[in-house]
Amino acid sequence: MTTVIKGGRIVTASDSYYADIRIEGEKIAYIGKDLAVFDEDKIIDANGRWVIPGGIDPHVHMSLPFMGTVSKDDFDSGSAAALAGGTTMLFDFAIPPKGKSLVSAIEEWDGKANGKARCDYSYHSSITDWNEEIEREVPIVIEKYGINAFKIFTAYMGVYGIDDKAAFQAIKSVSRAGGLVSVHAVNGNVLVAMAEEFAATGRLDPIYHALSQPPEAEGEATHRVIKFAEISGSPIYIVHVSAKDSADEIAIGKKRGMAKVFGETCAQYLFLTQDLYELPNFEGSKYVLSPPLRPRSHCDALWKALQNHTIEIIGTDHCSFDFVGQKDMGRGDFRKIPNGLNGLEERLSMLYTYGVREGKISAERWVALCSTNASKIFGMYPKKGTIVIGADADIVLWDPDCDGIISAKTHKSRCDYNAYEGYRIKGRASTTFVRGQIAYENGEVKAEPGNGRFIKRSKFNPNCI
Repeated sequence: MTTVIKGGRIVTASDSYYADIRIEGEKIAYIGKDLAVFDEDKIIDANGRWVIPGGIDPHVHMSLPFMGTVSKDDFDSGSAAALAGGTTMLFDFAIPPKGKSLVSAIEEWDGKANGKARCDYSYHSSITDWNEEIEREVPIVIEKYGINAFKIFTAYMGVYGIDDKAAFQAIKSVSRAGGLVSVHAVNGNVLVAMAEEFAATGRLDPIYHALSQPPEAEGEATHRVIKFAEISGSPIYIVHVSAKDSADEIAIGKKRGMAKVFGETCAQYLFLTQDLYELPNFEGSKYVLSPPLRPRSHCDALWKALQNHTIEIIGTDHCSFDFVGQKDMGRGDFRKIPNGLNGLEERLSMLYTYGVREGKISAERWVALCSTNASKIFGMYPKKGTIVIGADADIVLWDPDCDGIISAKTHKSRCDYNAYEGYRIKGRASTTFVRGQIAYENGEVKAEPGNGRFIKRSKFNPNCI
């Protein structure tokens, strides 16, 4: 099938211009002004709309078993939310229980995604143990499965976390095999000690979830793992940066230039603030996630980090739990509140409305942060994340003037609330293509479960951006 998109403003990470796009099959075949059309072509008039690469969210969790329950969105509903928001590819995390292999987790996640994903997807492999068997698996995961990134945790000891010795060895070994280690960076010992102290004195409301994870603990762990990367001559990627303290450490690491350091934040840390935890009637539990929301000064610092290229990617950490029946499992003890909230459908609109339209970031920077940089860092560029001849036709027609209000009544997530409830947006996806096929149009998800495809990636390239 051939589709010609006529008259739109093409916006990529590097430039903006008016041109037509011809899609043949799954690929972009031609780009140019006043492209010829033929009787068999499907013509789409994009006049007044922007034409952008499909969003890539490098940080989501679908059907995640966590804290005695399972996150609400699976690959079906989660990918539907992604498409409605203009995201055409997402990355989940294949997380093995301690004692299990990396490959077994990948196979488990295949079982979750196959036949359900409506958009394209890939995984990061999570390292929850470090031993000779896991070390032998790393190059297999990279070369056979096409997964070039591995996540470690400096917290959640006994569940996901590994100690400093293991973290250092993993960072070094993964780098030698052609991969990249990403880190959930927080001082886990501080977290546990402070949570226990608050609990012992009866301070168990949701606000103490945030207060038990101070920004200094995030900054300290970020500093530590960057040093591990420098000592071992390895790259490092810090996920879901929420605090000025950790952004500052990333900036210092970049300036030293002894290791390739990347930073990722998530949309919620730019908009939502710590005071939400003090809402009455346990409403604050809706915003419990890790790392937690911070005071407004940290949001401002993260915007600056986006502007000066300290942080290169914005994801969501989408991991939704119902308020009724899941979040309320922690009523009376913040330590039992399942951690996570939504964001897949809202990310591009929130960043466009309050970033691009308010002059905090350019349209080109918005595309880089929400699509292109993830494609480059995680080994898919230029197949994904850009509009060039030969790329996958993952394209979004963006209505820059569409008004709306975010609400759980209209979102595609299965969650019973929306963390951005009531936010007014100006601009949203009107049509989303995945590999040349219309997957979402004017409020309706067209892609069927199973239309999504697993995307293999190349080895990490230190000069990717």
